[in-house]
Amino acid sequence: MNSQILAESLKIVRRRFKGGRPACGLILGTGWEAVVELFAVRKKISYELLPALGKTTVAGHAGLLLRAELCGMETLIFQGRRHWYEGLGWEPVALPVYILKKLGAAAVVLTNSAGGIRADFKPGAVMAIRDHINAMGTNPLHGKHDSCWGARFPDQTAVYDPRLRSLLKRAARRHDVRLQEGVYIGVAGPAYETPAEIRAFKTMGADAVGMSTVPEAILANAAGLRVAGLSLIANPAAGLGPGGKLAHEDVRAAGQRAKENIKTLLLEFWRMMAREKPGLRQA
Repeated sequence: MNSQILAESLKIVRRRFKGGRPACGLILGTGWEAVVELFAVRKKISYELLPALGKTTVAGHAGLLLRAELCGMETLIFQGRRHWYEGLGWEPVALPVYILKKLGAAAVVLTNSAGGIRADFKPGAVMAIRDHINAMGTNPLHGKHDSCWGARFPDQTAVYDPRLRSLLKRAARRHDVRLQEGVYIGVAGPAYETPAEIRAFKTMGADAVGMSTVPEAILANAAGLRVAGLSLIANPAAGLGPGGKLAHEDVRAAGQRAKENIKTLLLEFWRMMAREKPGLRQA
């Protein structure tokens, strides 16, 4: 990984967000864009101004880094993510976690839309990620070791912070939002999976499948950040639905249908995180 281009991008963020001390970060995947409406946005930077990030290429990903606040907690929101399948290496995927680590954030919340593998996962359901399976055929920690990412051989026994997951479940119960829990399997993409692959993933223990999140979770956990992950189930995975082809437009539409539920969940979750001491710094 090119540490120099990450450091150059961080300098730009520090200059434009002078004095920024985020308590946590939020990376928004497809279908989660409405969550921004909850936050008071103070400043923003286009991804195109950050050499390690660059312009997003996926519909529904705005490509903006926001300095924002909710419940008194300063948050860096990455409005859209870069993916491994875009072919630009690990730097665009790693930069959000790198920035959060260097600015002293304690936690990151990763969101995505996913295909449901488990039979009781219906479109519009929300899954708290308990664990993941890396089926991408690669790992963002490959190559020369950088101490930013902690130990050379990071432990992954509990990548997704149990305490944050407990808060998510409490937030969901408080507002009657159905929150399920499961294992996310990350694939390289960009092609959707075949029915045979989905059957294999089910045998492996996966409950939902997508093309993101796993690399950021690996990096954040290695760097010492607390990690929470949320998947919006957009559709049944290949071969499990009533028929028809999978399409990105359907994934975005699922996000629109579920937006009030996910906004309610995250608002209450932020309230609970803001009360957590120690571990998450308030603005």
